[in-house]
Amino acid sequence: MNKDSSTYKMILLGIVCAVCGLLLSVANSLTAPVIAENKIAAIKSSLQEFYPDSDFEDVTDKYLSEDTTGLIDNVYATSDNSGYIFKCHGIGYNSNGLTFLIGFNTDGSVSGFKALEQNETNGVGSKYFDDDNVKKVESIKIGDDIPMISGATLTSTAVKNGILAAEDLFNKING
Repeated sequence: MNKDSSTYKMILLGIVCAVCGLLLSVANSLTAPVIAENKIAAIKSSLQEFYPDSDFEDVTDKYLSEDTTGLIDNVYATSDNSGYIFKCHGIGYNSNGLTFLIGFNTDGSVSGFKALEQNETNGVGSKYFDDDNVKKVESIKIGDDIPMISGATLTSTAVKNGILAAEDLFNKING
């Protein structure tokens, strides 16, 4: 076959693309489990902040179908049945959204509240995740008013909706 022919060039290009696709597939299969494990490790360290002496079970598959809001991503139960932690998301002022954890003890009190990802406006929406406001959220029980931040209505509403979704699912789990 003539190396200057368009057929030769098309076949050569097809072979190069196939080899590159195969190499990308192999690289993805090798790195995907490591990336997934790193994400789980990050979540587990955050869960340990809520319940330091506990192990956790991901019970998302068991309970997530009962969430009618679509705001809950994951549900984790403590091994000693002392509480549940919900990974929630929402869209505040920043359209990239926010992700946070909210935990509830079996008595309905909040065991912890922590932002995992948020890109809200510094000094406004980001205030919702400052230590002072986190303490306010951690002092509530199911059914209490959820703290709002003046001037950060979109962020506050997004977090409030996520917390309310978690409260509702917690109540369904506990009957």
